[in-house]
Amino acid sequence: MKAITTLAILALTITSCKCKKDTVLETKTDSPSKSIVTSDKTAVQQPDAPTIYYEATSRGVFLAIKVENKMLYSTRDRDFKQYSNKVEISDADWNEIVEYANTVELDKVKDMKWPTEKRYYDGAAHANIIFESKGVKYPANGFDHGFPPAEVEKLVNLITKLAETK
Repeated sequence: MKAITTLAILALTITSCKCKKDTVLETKTDSPSKSIVTSDKTAVQQPDAPTIYYEATSRGVFLAIKVENKMLYSTRDRDFKQYSNKVEISDADWNEIVEYANTVELDKVKDMKWPTEKRYYDGAAHANIIFESKGVKYPANGFDHGFPPAEVEKLVNLITKLAETK
């Protein structure tokens, strides 16, 4: 009797479950930016570059920058909960950022070598960059602010320049 009751409950549970089916995604390649078309024919814009987080910190310096979807967020407040500055990136600068970011091999970011060690004796602020793509974060090992590794030098110099001028 217990077996029949257990089987009946199991059968009801399985048949009454209205699980959401996975949406099939197709990549649309006829536009310059990447867009995803879902099965219900709605297009969702995807960024052309990974989200980039840059942070530089020392005793007297703090700078946090986030770059995503043609927007640059920055703050100098060490205990920030939200970025204090929000600036739209021009198309020319965004295209440069996308170009530089797409040349970075995300799996090798943690192995980048820094050119100087000034942060060890307070000669420079300690900086780090993190790339986030498809929900996965790729952090670097850290480097001196103003002296980034060669693999990300142009990218870091561009985003820090944009954060300081805006």
